[in-house]
Amino acid sequence: MKLFLIVISVLYSQTWEPFHGFDQKFHKYKSINYIQIDSMNNDNSSQLRQNLSHKVIGYLPYWMYDTYNEIDYSLLTEINYFSAELNEYGNIINDHNWDNINFINYAQQRGVKVKLCATLFDSNQLEILLSNSLNRTNAIFNLLNKVLDQNADGIDIDFELVPSSQRENLVIFMQELSDVFHSNISDPVITMATPAIDWSNSWDYNALAQICDGLFIMGYNYFYSGSSTAGPISPLGGYFYDLDYTVNDYIQKTNFQLDKLILGLPYYGYDWPVTSSIIHSTTTSSGEALTYNNVESILNQNFSNWNTISNAVWFPYNNSDNWNQVWYDDSLSLSIKYNFAKQANLAGVGIWALGYDNNSTKMWGSIRDQFADGLFGDLNYDLEINILDITLLILNITSNDLYIVNFDLNQDTIINIQDIILLVNLILDS
Repeated sequence: MKLFLIVISVLYSQTWEPFHGFDQKFHKYKSINYIQIDSMNNDNSSQLRQNLSHKVIGYLPYWMYDTYNEIDYSLLTEINYFSAELNEYGNIINDHNWDNINFINYAQQRGVKVKLCATLFDSNQLEILLSNSLNRTNAIFNLLNKVLDQNADGIDIDFELVPSSQRENLVIFMQELSDVFHSNISDPVITMATPAIDWSNSWDYNALAQICDGLFIMGYNYFYSGSSTAGPISPLGGYFYDLDYTVNDYIQKTNFQLDKLILGLPYYGYDWPVTSSIIHSTTTSSGEALTYNNVESILNQNFSNWNTISNAVWFPYNNSDNWNQVWYDDSLSLSIKYNFAKQANLAGVGIWALGYDNNSTKMWGSIRDQFADGLFGDLNYDLEINILDITLLILNITSNDLYIVNFDLNQDTIINIQDIILLVNLILDS
């Protein structure tokens, strides 16, 4: 079985494609009414912050712009606005309204740093850009001006399918970019999106980690649209190439620069047409990428299965007498992977992409449970201890609800009047 999985993993490398570029192409022609969206979200008041133990970085793609007022900013440290699209000469061919959006101020007022994400996903164009000093300089100053004009906090570089011939030039580009940004901005945040697996040895992780404030490891798309069998998008276990392999690879190749590593995780899955209802069935055509919210709508009519080997969720369903199989990550599987990142002493975790969960309380709850150092007794996570917390505690007791660990304030394994008394005293003493 292990040999089979290794062989399958090697075959993936021959046709695999990165997801950010795939997602960008899919939404290429989506029209966004930025003015209307901003007119509905013009509240620039500040927001209380959760005290987060690690970095939590999310990508906000332009096609999800209408969801930015739904984000729980108290559970994020940085947001990468996706994206400013570059060409091979370093010109920005589309910045998706970066110059005019209200979102930047909106997020900063809520204590979240905003970076402009610059993208280029073509190997030939990347070779032309990176191998020419004039093109590199043009790109750097075009991006710097964008960041300065909007008083943003930094830049995220998302170059994918980098040819191996440009390994050294990519490092040169990032060093030049860092030098220019640090000369013009006070303490800019500079990050990169980096691959789960460096198939072509194009990435000098060690040098790039030294230059950047963070490498956002795209820990997803291990199984992808063109996979020959259905399987987990972001497996932790069960495969030669999985999150454990990826994280260990980065740790070794960066010489243990743990404070620079961010484990990005998916808020999406795939729906493949397959030959049968059996797990890991052979696919009959390309899979369709689905957001977490899309998957949940399908799941409402089906039953999901937990795959212990890979720590992922999957389910088959019958579609007009043909079988489909869906794999994705839910709040439990992500929580396990968040904890994995913590146990590996990484700097934090990341999300592709914000808005894909339709503001799910379960998904935000996983982040809160793993990374928020909340107030003792703050049962509803509003950063205050008051009558609302007492009410929530009473409702839990009177409804015979499930045992909730943080409701057991005195840790006697029973939620009762003693916990209410303790909570009341906390309020009186505050």
